[in-house]
Amino acid sequence: MQPMESILKNYDFHQQDEKNLQQLAEILLPVQDQFAKDFYEFLMQNDYTASFFQTPQAIRHRKETIKHWLKTILTSTYDHRLLMQLIRIGEVHVKIGLEGHYVNSAMSFIRRYFQGYMASAVSDPVHRDRLLETLDKVLDINLDVMTGSYREAELKTVFLSQRAEFWLVKWSERLMHGLNLILMIGLLTLSLGVAALLGSDIIYALQTDLEIGVIKSLGSLLILWMMIELLHTQVHQLKGGKFNVRIFVDLAMVAFIRKVFVGTIETKDPLSFGLLLAGLLILGLIYFLIGRSANPRV
Repeated sequence: MQPMESILKNYDFHQQDEKNLQQLAEILLPVQDQFAKDFYEFLMQNDYTASFFQTPQAIRHRKETIKHWLKTILTSTYDHRLLMQLIRIGEVHVKIGLEGHYVNSAMSFIRRYFQGYMASAVSDPVHRDRLLETLDKVLDINLDVMTGSYREAELKTVFLSQRAEFWLVKWSERLMHGLNLILMIGLLTLSLGVAALLGSDIIYALQTDLEIGVIKSLGSLLILWMMIELLHTQVHQLKGGKFNVRIFVDLAMVAFIRKVFVGTIETKDPLSFGLLLAGLLILGLIYFLIGRSANPRV
């Protein structure tokens, strides 16, 4: 918030305006009771503003506060103390949840109300215009300071939320990157294990049973190929690529194919073997649908 000296300078508020304020106080303060009554009736015309005055105590308090405000802006010295009072008024409005729009509309009513009253209270049009010019400056200064309280409250909220969001996103990205690295290390370790398994199956085929060893080696080879695909997908994602759902269908298909390979050399009842083939068929259908959705023209 700018200091009062700067605000007065920006609104071209000078010594003549201070003298005009004294005359305005003499003209307007005698009708402050009627003004408070009319201002309250204006607030009650809107359901939103009327909702703030549900009890007689609230109504009396509102009338007293608007009269006190009118006396303050017409009789006070425009210095830092008055600035603090106006800021507190704005902060109270923010605290009770009053939308800034209604502060502006209320100030518009006050401006029109006293313009109408001055038309009958001051006969000299030149003098009346000078007084109204000062009144406009005073009302604009009040509105400026009050709406400034709204801006500062909103900026604090936005600043805190943006800062929290920034740190949340930042640490989430770091955590996600760390987890991706752990996943990469896990895939590399598993890939080495599958490679060792493939080597063991090849040795088994060469030294013990060629037929069974070849079938097991084919299954291990499929798993190793799948691990390579998973590593490739993970590296692609770490570089900013899109997440590939189809890779998990591929992995499931490879697992079922390996089960089918192993099932050909193990004793399995026809029902279990048939379920394996049915599962493989379903996965093949899912794989086809995913591929078709990715390439609609195919």
